[in-house]
Amino acid sequence: MIPLPSTEQELLACVRPPYPDAFFPLGTGARVALTVLAGTWAVGRLYRLTPKYKRRAEAFAALDDAERRYAEQRDAAALASDVSVVLRRGSLARFGREKTAGLNGRDWTDFLERTGANLNERDKFLLRETAFAPSEPDGDPADGRHLVAAARGWVEKNL
Repeated sequence: MIPLPSTEQELLACVRPPYPDAFFPLGTGARVALTVLAGTWAVGRLYRLTPKYKRRAEAFAALDDAERRYAEQRDAAALASDVSVVLRRGSLARFGREKTAGLNGRDWTDFLERTGANLNERDKFLLRETAFAPSEPDGDPADGRHLVAAARGWVEKNL
C-alpha cells in the first residue's frame, strides 16, 4: 500500500516545477514563425529592388512633385507638362519606342485611353494643347486633381 502524504510539501514533492518564462530556448513554433517572418521581409526587400518597383516609385514621386507645385502655383500648363513627361517616360518603358515615340495630340490621348487612362475632356485638352503652351496661372484645382488622379491610375495599371 502507498502511504498517503500528510503535509503540503509532501503533496507538492511529486509535482515538477514549470520552466521559467524565457525567450530561449525557442520552441519549434517560434522558430517557424521567425523563419516565415524573415522570409517575408527578404522577399519584400528583393521586390523593392526590382526595376519595375523603382520605375513605379519614381513615377509616383514625380507625380507627387507635380501635384505639390500645382497646389502652390496653380499653373495648369506646368502641371500638364510634368504629367505628360511622366506618362511618356512610362509608356516608353512599358510599350517601347516604336509604339509611343511618334504619338502626339489626339493620337497620344487616344493611346493613353486605350492603355487604361481615365481621361475626361478637360484632361485631354490639357495634355494635347496646354502641356507645351506658355504658363497661365490660376487654373481650376479640380482639373489638376483629376489629371493627376488619371495619371496615377495609368501608372498603376501599366508600370
